Amino acid sequence: MRYLMLALVWVAFIYGEDSLQHATVSAYAVDMETGEVLVNENSDKSLIPGSCIKVVTTAAALHLLGSQAQFETQLEYDGNLTIRGGGDPCLGSNRISSVLPWKKQIEAWANAFEKLGIRTIEGDVIGDATLWEKASAPPSWAFEDLGNYYGAGASALSFHENLYALFFKPGTKVGESAAILRTEPVIPALVLQNEVKTGAVGSGDGACIYGIEFSLQQTVRGTVPAGVQEFSIKGSIPDPAAFCAQLLSQELQRRGIKILKKPPNPAKKIIVHTTTSPPLSEIIYWTNQKSINLYAEHLLKKMGEKAQQEGSTSAGIQAVREFLKKEQVDLDGFNMVDGSGLSRKNLMTTKQLVAVLLKMKKSEHFPVFFESLPSRDSKVRAKSGSMSLIRGCCGYAGNVAFAILINQCTDSQAMKAKIDSFLAQLSP
Repeated sequence: MRYLMLALVWVAFIYGEDSLQHATVSAYAVDMETGEVLVNENSDKSLIPGSCIKVVTTAAALHLLGSQAQFETQLEYDGNLTIRGGGDPCLGSNRISSVLPWKKQIEAWANAFEKLGIRTIEGDVIGDATLWEKASAPPSWAFEDLGNYYGAGASALSFHENLYALFFKPGTKVGESAAILRTEPVIPALVLQNEVKTGAVGSGDGACIYGIEFSLQQTVRGTVPAGVQEFSIKGSIPDPAAFCAQLLSQELQRRGIKILKKPPNPAKKIIVHTTTSPPLSEIIYWTNQKSINLYAEHLLKKMGEKAQQEGSTSAGIQAVREFLKKEQVDLDGFNMVDGSGLSRKNLMTTKQLVAVLLKMKKSEHFPVFFESLPSRDSKVRAKSGSMSLIRGCCGYAGNVAFAILINQCTDSQAMKAKIDSFLAQLSP
């Protein structure tokens, strides 16, 4: 009887919405107690999952790295003062209470170095991100994403979540130029070509930053709303390792420590300070709760480092695939090119997503995994995925594991409402 009821609801879902006429819709839902398949619609179709792929990345990370794993960042001195990145995605973040915000982290490093009593650095302050591959962003990410905060790639020395705020002063009339006021933090040598105009009152963030990794030449286009004194958007820091080193260098010089930038005489390496990240369980919580692309990409490269001895996106993907094979998840039609879902080359089926959810339900890591999924109501914990023309959702509704993916969806908001309505029927 329940299967028949859900089938009728699903028919209404598909055929009761004009914006689905040209869309591809896939859904799969399983009663975890009985194993009964409750919904099965195009469940073997490979579709773009968006951020729903983060459930795969975080599930694999819990198994391959362990919930208590931590990242370490070393401050070392041997004539040069080196910040040696260990892949910590949270370093200098303002998001997590157990993490020092970026200003305080820089001060903590400066304090630790001052305790050595050294007042002159013969060499330089260096941000070392060589633990992982140099390329931070996967090659299939869209150009329009790379300059914006959600398109910040993963570096072995990421800092302040590799993002900055860019503040504008809008004009008084629609169409007038909007002036750039400042960035927070200040990004040394960043050059922004400003083509941003003033939009209507209440029009929100219509601006986009265009640029690529390691390039300090960026272009900003679009609109910011009239009617406010200032308005901010968020961009990605082009070279976070260099930025981190510049901040520390500035702080040390402010304290009167000289930096000569000469080839230093060989000296025994001193570990000045070790900064440790929160445990992986907390990182995964934020990855899924706030759908942080940067964190997911860090997890992927860390899995590559551990399982394949290579801190790269490709090695991380290989590690995830091996994990899924071990868990006997059918990988026909599965294509993973990043850990966050920002690429449109990612492909998954709803049956594969549910298979991962079912495996996690039986895992010792399930409590951590379950708590990381956003709560939609008292009975539903689910990760959503949303990008242009794509809407998805997967997780647990009471005793049901489910996944819904919609591609070529022209009305994203309407689909969100329809998905919410359907989920209410999964866990009455």
